[in-house]
Order: sequence, then structure tokens, then C-alpha cells
Amino acid sequence: MAAAPRLTPRSPLTPGAATAALIVLTGAARLWIGWADGLCFGESYYFSCARHPSLSYFDHPPLSMLLGTLSLLLAGEPGRLVLRAPFIALFAGTSWLVFLLGRRLFGAWAGFWGVVLLNLSPIFTLSVGVFFQPEGPLMFCWAATAWCLAHVLVDPPPRRALAWWAGAGLMLGLGMLSKYAAIFLVAGAGLYVLVERDQRRWLAHPGPYLAVGIALATFSPVIVWNAQHQWVSFFFQSTRGAEDFAGIRLDWLAKNVIGQAVAMLPWVWVGLVAELVTSFGRRSPQPARRFIACLAVVPIVVFTGVAAWSSTSQHHFHWTTPGYLLLFLLLGDTTARGLAQGRASYRRALAVTAAFAIVAVAVLTTHVATGWLQDLPGLSRILTGIEDPTYECVDLSGLERAFAERGLLDRSDLFVASDWWFRAGKVDYALGGRLPVLAFTRGDPRSFAFFDRSERFVGKDGILVTTKTAPEVAGHFGRYFERIVPLGSVEVGRRGRAEFTLHLYRGERLLRPYPQPYGPR
Repeated sequence: MAAAPRLTPRSPLTPGAATAALIVLTGAARLWIGWADGLCFGESYYFSCARHPSLSYFDHPPLSMLLGTLSLLLAGEPGRLVLRAPFIALFAGTSWLVFLLGRRLFGAWAGFWGVVLLNLSPIFTLSVGVFFQPEGPLMFCWAATAWCLAHVLVDPPPRRALAWWAGAGLMLGLGMLSKYAAIFLVAGAGLYVLVERDQRRWLAHPGPYLAVGIALATFSPVIVWNAQHQWVSFFFQSTRGAEDFAGIRLDWLAKNVIGQAVAMLPWVWVGLVAELVTSFGRRSPQPARRFIACLAVVPIVVFTGVAAWSSTSQHHFHWTTPGYLLLFLLLGDTTARGLAQGRASYRRALAVTAAFAIVAVAVLTTHVATGWLQDLPGLSRILTGIEDPTYECVDLSGLERAFAERGLLDRSDLFVASDWWFRAGKVDYALGGRLPVLAFTRGDPRSFAFFDRSERFVGKDGILVTTKTAPEVAGHFGRYFERIVPLGSVEVGRRGRAEFTLHLYRGERLLRPYPQPYGPR
């Protein structure tokens, strides 16, 4: 594009080769992290989802879970890297798509630096780039949809405009099969068409309507599942920001914004927000920048705004990440221009950002794997048990051995239950799917309410895995079993250090089904 000259700093590598090398290097690091670090709460829960393939699930569409199902089928047994490998590969694909889109809109070096900055952002390089969760396929499909849309909305219309619209519809549909937030791409593209006068012609063109039709057809399994289950998933997700409305809370809003900044790196986040604001405020027409800004602004504004009145949303700052994904291209364009002009401040900023990000990721991931920070003076008291933010990534190692020693594995007359859906997923993963696992929690069992029915186990014994004491267990579960007998405890931690204790109980003869707030009738 004439408005975005190709800027090439001195380098023996081409931008494409440099990007490919970066993807290979970071991909190798992610493979090690994926093997070394325990599954987080959400990942363990998604493992349970993957063990029960379905058209959809209570809280998310099915694509990410079905990728886990496929991995389990191919590998034959569960494992951290088995579950995470598809998502590591997807982020490699996402990085390449970001480069291709940046090269098309702003120049090859802008695309390269956009990918560099994306891979230095902690939430993208770790959470999105490694973890078994819906954000992985969502980001890939988000970038792919933008790539297709760029061919018809930014450049002069190609000869095969309908084919690009169809491609955009397919990738949008797959994105919606990953996470409902993909629908914001429709709002973003519509905003761009309305803002750019010369793009309004598409409102009378069959292309956008073909794209929406293909997206809905691709998304139809989720619609069918919801129709069969009283629209429970749509209702749950659409009301998450309103179930605890308590007026406007600026402290919640501030907490959400701070979370976004920390997750991106604060100075990088400031740059991304500045690029977003200036892309709407520029007087001279820059369609490529405005195109990216329109696709980015809707999820950022919506999910940030909801945090002002929702205690749930204040903690879920990662919901805005789809909006930030493409903004790295705008920051990459600015960075490429600054480097091409020989400005030392850009080199220093990149060096500081790279050094900080690499050290932070190394410290965090090695601590998740070993808990070594607990050995440092002054931190041992702070990073204890649930006070340690990485507590959720401690696998329940030793639980399968404890079950085996008690002769409880692979028994058709037993089931396992826990009193928290997060822990139920942890237990399921630790046991390798060798026993049916239920979540005996009335308020929020999530998809466990649909995996199995406790009616099926009436008259059978249940092994209860919990952190509760015997009196608490008797009060919570006593009415549902003939008798509850303690079976001992299992110490859980890293490097042989006990960080918390799981208690095992045998509930003899389930007397009645455990009530659930939703689930199959």
C-alpha cells in the first residue's frame, strides 16, 4: 500500500525467515513448558470435557475440548504435552497468520515486529500459546478471519470476492465453535463498513450474508445442543456479567484494567491502547489501521465495561485478549518505522521488553514446575498453599497410587466424587479417567452435571476426594450415603514438598441421587 511503505532495517534475514525462526524457537520453549508444568484448574476441567465428547458443553462450545478428545485418542493415554500440543501448534499458526496479515497491510517488517511483541506478551506466550483452553483455537480463527476479511475490506475487491467472504464465514464459524466471543468479529467488521464510506457497498453485496450463513451453519451443533438443553449455555454466558449486579464499582473496573496491563506487560499495554485510540483519531485516511482498530475495539470495550458492575468480570481480564491480538500489528508497524529511522529508543525498549519477558516467563514456569520460590527467604510464608498463585497448577500426583494401594482403581462398582468442579477435573486427570468422576456441588457443577447422572450410581459406593475434614464431609454428604468411612490422606505438592492435603472417604451405598441445578432430565 502506498500509505504504508515497506521499511527494511539492516538484517541478513528476510522478514519471513526471521518470523519462521522465531516461531520455531518459541515453539520449542513452549513444548518444554507444556511438558514440565502441571495442568491448571481450567485445563483439568477441559480434560474431563474431552473425555465426554459432545456437540457442545455447559460453559463453552466444543472445538477446544474435541481437540483434546482427538489427542487422547491418538496418544492412547493422558499427559500434559498430549493435551497441550495442539494448542502450541495452533499458536504457531496464529503467529504466522499475524505476520501474513501485517505484511499485507503494513509491510513485512511490521508483521515481524508485531509477532515479536505478541510473543513477548505473557498472557499470549503462556496462556494462549501453551494451555489447553478455548483461547488457543479462538485466536487462530480470529487471525484467519481477519486475514480473509482484509482481502475484501482493505484492498481493492479481488476477482473472487465471494470466495474470500466464504473463507471468512468458515473461520468465523470455527471461531464461534471455540468461544462465543468470536461473534464480536461480526460487530467489528460491521463497524468498519459503516465507518468507511466506500465500504458501505458491501451492505448490498451477497458476500457478507454468505459469510454469516456459513458461520451459522458451522456453529449449528452448538445451537442444536442448546435447544436440547433448555438453552442453558447461552443463558449462562449471556448473564455472567449481570448475576451479581451491585451498581457501578470503579474499583472493580480498575482491577480489571490493571489485570489487562500486567498480562500484556504494562508499557506494551499502554502502546497497544495508544495505537487503538490514534487509529480512530487520525485525520488522514488509513484504512488498514482503522480496519484493525474496528476488529479490536468491540471486545476490549465490552468486556472492560462489564467489569464496572460485575465482580465476576473484574477477575476475567483475559476476556479482552482477542481484541488485543491484532493491535500488536499496529504496534509492530510503529516499531518497524522507528527502527528504520535509526531511533535508539526503540532498540532499547525492545531489549528491555525482551529481557524482562524472558526472565519473567522463566521464573514463573520453573516455579510452576518445582515451587522453588517457596525456598527463598521472605517468600516461604507468602507462597504457601492457596496463597501461591500457581497453586492451581499443581497436579494431584500420588492420588492414583493411593487409589491403587487401596484397591480402588478400575472398579465397576465404584465412582468418585469431589465437592468442587475444579477439583473434580483435577481428580479425573490424576486418575487418568480410570473411574467415573462426579462433581457433588449444588450451586455450580458446570459440565459435570451433563457427563454422568448420579442416579446411575444409587446403591454403589463413592470415593470422596476433598480438602474437608470428617465433620464437614458428614454435614455435606452424610444424608446421601448409608455411612462415610475415612480412608486416609494424600499429601500433594512439588519436589516432594507437601503443599496441601487431600482427604479420602468412602461413602458406602449411595442412598439417593445428588441434586443438581441443571443437567439432563
